[in-house]
Amino acid sequence: MPIAFEKVSYTYAPGTPFSYAALKEVDLAIEMGKITAIIGPTGSGKSTLVQHLNALLQPSDGQVLVLDRIITHADKPKQLKSLRKNVGLVFQFPEYQLFEETVLKDVMFGPLNFGVSEEEAKKRAMETLTVVGIDPSIAEKSPLDLSGGQKRRIAIAGILAIDPKVLVLDEPTAGLDPQGSKSMMQLFTQLNRQYEKTVLIVTHDMEHVLNYCDNVVVMQDGKCVTHQTVKEFFNDGKLLHELNIKVPNVLRFKESLAKGGMSLPEGISDLQTLAKAIAGRIKP
Repeated sequence: MPIAFEKVSYTYAPGTPFSYAALKEVDLAIEMGKITAIIGPTGSGKSTLVQHLNALLQPSDGQVLVLDRIITHADKPKQLKSLRKNVGLVFQFPEYQLFEETVLKDVMFGPLNFGVSEEEAKKRAMETLTVVGIDPSIAEKSPLDLSGGQKRRIAIAGILAIDPKVLVLDEPTAGLDPQGSKSMMQLFTQLNRQYEKTVLIVTHDMEHVLNYCDNVVVMQDGKCVTHQTVKEFFNDGKLLHELNIKVPNVLRFKESLAKGGMSLPEGISDLQTLAKAIAGRIKP
């Protein structure tokens, strides 16, 4: 069963002067096995949307289908623990949530909380540290002594250790330098391709959407205004203009070349491929 939102609305502080409708009758189906970007301006409902996937928030109206579960406003929080094992949610700046005295204990916390034996939790922790690119030799160090990028990878390892089918990431590259950001996105691609995780990424970075994602969902004013493949999305110039989307640099450069009379193949999305295409058009 796919992930689906059916007429989902969510209101913060209902019945008070501070009432705010963050989601408004959202209809959306997420393709399993893919990397889906969720984009939109600040306040558009992106984070509220993804927090419904493991029932941190429950719909005010409508229902959310996640794997084999149907979530409505009537569900009790205690009935949702099994769902949270299958949907791992990583918040923005997840390294701020590290609290154990060692890296190993921090990564083991999730599996132990879901009833896994200490031996199995340790095994999973060591394996996931390797997957996220952390040398297991630092397992006994304090996470507070590590770099920001290492802390973020450890926080993600803690989610992966519970072995979720779906990984949801809210602005996962925020605050990282360009190389750290690229490395992090490559990790998510690996988790999707090699470990078959369905990945949803809330992001403002259109370069990441273009280079690493399969599909894109655009949120605006609490509504889903479009859901397309990444290729369809970036080929729709009129829509990009209407949504005020900043087109990735490589596509803007390619468009400039086309206006100057240089015809280039469709589907080019990175500078290396573009450079080769340009070289092939230039006469010696």
